[in-house]
Amino acid sequence: MKRHWRATLLSAVLFLPMVLLLTACAPQTKPVEATPPALEEAAATRSIVDCDGRTVEIPEGELKIACLYAYAGHGMTLLDTQDQIVALVEGLKRDQLMRMKRADIDRLSVPSATGVINVEELIASGAEIALIRHSIALSGAETEKLDKAGIPYVVIDYTNIEEQKRSIQVLGEVLNRQEAAQAYLDFYEAAIAMVQARISDIPMEERVRVYHSVNEATRTDAMGSIQEEVTTLAGLINVSAEAGAAMADEKTFVTLEEIYGWKPEAILANEYLVADYIRTDAKWQGLEAVQSGQVFTLPVGISRWGHPGSIETPMAVLYMAQLFYPEKFEDLDLVQYTKDYYGTYFGLEFDSEEIEEILSGVGMRAAKSS
Repeated sequence: MKRHWRATLLSAVLFLPMVLLLTACAPQTKPVEATPPALEEAAATRSIVDCDGRTVEIPEGELKIACLYAYAGHGMTLLDTQDQIVALVEGLKRDQLMRMKRADIDRLSVPSATGVINVEELIASGAEIALIRHSIALSGAETEKLDKAGIPYVVIDYTNIEEQKRSIQVLGEVLNRQEAAQAYLDFYEAAIAMVQARISDIPMEERVRVYHSVNEATRTDAMGSIQEEVTTLAGLINVSAEAGAAMADEKTFVTLEEIYGWKPEAILANEYLVADYIRTDAKWQGLEAVQSGQVFTLPVGISRWGHPGSIETPMAVLYMAQLFYPEKFEDLDLVQYTKDYYGTYFGLEFDSEEIEEILSGVGMRAAKSS
């Protein structure tokens, strides 16, 4: 009896550690946690190739976007996706037509100024991707901020007309608005072709020599720039480009003495206050263009027509060509053409008086705050 009890006890003592050991070594099973649908959707991405040729993975779906280049904001408005903008550059708030499309634009975050990103403010905006210009992409300090924040960035930029058309395609892909982008590109090419058909027979010696002022009186167009293309397509001779003016830090400045030497017959200005200055300042009065009253302010719509950062390139080409060669466009009502343009591509309906204000270039863009 005692021997049996001891044997039973010994068996139990030997068996218990074995059970504990086997239990500890056995694989632990946990309840399978289902991934919430929202997380699955957030994890889905797609690839696009940006204007710098980079392949970028961006989230699927309707995105919250930071427009860190004004041109990208104008492009989003063209594609009727302006409501997806959650952060932007200050310049977009100054455009009157942008304010019509986004009545709440003043409350939007401005996380970038002069190419420097405030990443904390950008994160706080809730942006899921950032649209940037080429110069920011070249700055390792700025792209590092975006990389560390986990915000994909897409370069939307160009240096010539072909690259600008590609930038519109890229925007269409990013925003899933490919058809709208293509519709604008079809118009873009047709409008320029129409101008070319009308002015191609003008001899070079009869083409008007123009000086183009970009924002400041002595800031102008470089040789090989998109502005040179625009003026050439309009049948003009761009005097600064002809002289080989060069760009430095994305801008081209010249001297008044150089402008006198180029002998422009007309002057185009992107800012009406600059046009007024050129007309009235004593230092400019010796120019033939000033003496003959050939100083003009370019129109301002969604963007400043003819400006290097303007998405309205075909309208600038048409406007300049009709301005200097009206006999070639006697059958074209520019007011109605412009009215149709904004109604079709920007969903903005204007009467003739409002179109005249756009064409005047006055009052359509607020001055920079001091």
